[in-house]
Amino acid sequence: MKMKLNKSWAIAAVAALAFSSCAVHDPFADNMEIGQMLPTVDWEQNSVLVKAGNYATFKAKYYTTGEAAVDHSEVWALVKRSQTAEATSKLTSSLAYTKSIGTTDTVRSLQQMDSFDHSKAEWDGHEYVLTDSFPTSRTLAPLAWNTPADWDNEKFTQYYPATFKQEFVDHMVTYLTRDSAYYNDLRNIYIKYDFTAEQFQALNAKYGVDFPTVTESDQKSDAWFTTTEVDHYYYEAVENGVTVVKEIATLDDIPAGVDPTKVFEVYKSSPWLMCRYSDDVGGKLTYVRREYMPYWKELISSIPFEQWIYNSADKTYTVNFTRSYSIIPEFRVYDTNGKYGRTTDNKEVTLN
Repeated sequence: MKMKLNKSWAIAAVAALAFSSCAVHDPFADNMEIGQMLPTVDWEQNSVLVKAGNYATFKAKYYTTGEAAVDHSEVWALVKRSQTAEATSKLTSSLAYTKSIGTTDTVRSLQQMDSFDHSKAEWDGHEYVLTDSFPTSRTLAPLAWNTPADWDNEKFTQYYPATFKQEFVDHMVTYLTRDSAYYNDLRNIYIKYDFTAEQFQALNAKYGVDFPTVTESDQKSDAWFTTTEVDHYYYEAVENGVTVVKEIATLDDIPAGVDPTKVFEVYKSSPWLMCRYSDDVGGKLTYVRREYMPYWKELISSIPFEQWIYNSADKTYTVNFTRSYSIIPEFRVYDTNGKYGRTTDNKEVTLN
């Protein structure tokens, strides 16, 4: 009696599980009844590159062994969009930087593109053959905005992410001011860029310094200078695990315990510069002094994005934006019950 009871419970459990599974997930529910035969479909896509607005041709083959007759066929397609956006720095020569982004996403889910009467297909003795085409949209033509001679901020805002400009400028400022690697670029920007006297005056007041407020390139070139004339000396010391530069006025000021052969020259230069002999490079090393760096960071941060990317030689702005579309179509054959068979070997069609 106990075995029969257990067996009854087992059968009930299996039945409940089967019912539950069917209720939660039935991949055929929308298109067919269990056991129903759908039309068998295949096709050859003749066009994988089509001008937007033109027709893409195909040759489809289908038949059905089900009780329901074929009613008509359709082409459905989803739309993918690919975009690339980039900008390249032209205000610097050593620091060559290009910021680029790229995205590919589905911008339109499967939608019907065209419908075909079953009467248009021909029976070849084995299956129905339909040779036809479906339309593409003229609005999906590719788009490009490359190295314009005139800046169009409306287009830039439309094509590029909102954070692109600031991220680009932040990158330039960070690399130009973090060490001596791009010292010459930093100097050239100061000399060549059209900073105003008011900018210098405002920063002088903010940081309590007395930088020149001259604006002519030759005057700025004279203001930013280095020489080979020894002004004083320096040595390196380790403090809290960090190597720091210690400056002394004369060789007589070398502290006890410091190796005199490790004391080197500091050359006369603009007050915001450290120009010294470096044993590591075997020559002169120049960089902006750390205490003056906030001034220079704020100064060059004021340069608009458009000026960082302006190519003065070609008189163009080095932005390059492209947008292109493609579609992934499928061919469907519907029977008189409204159920359909569809193709799975679908080729992506690029629109040009």
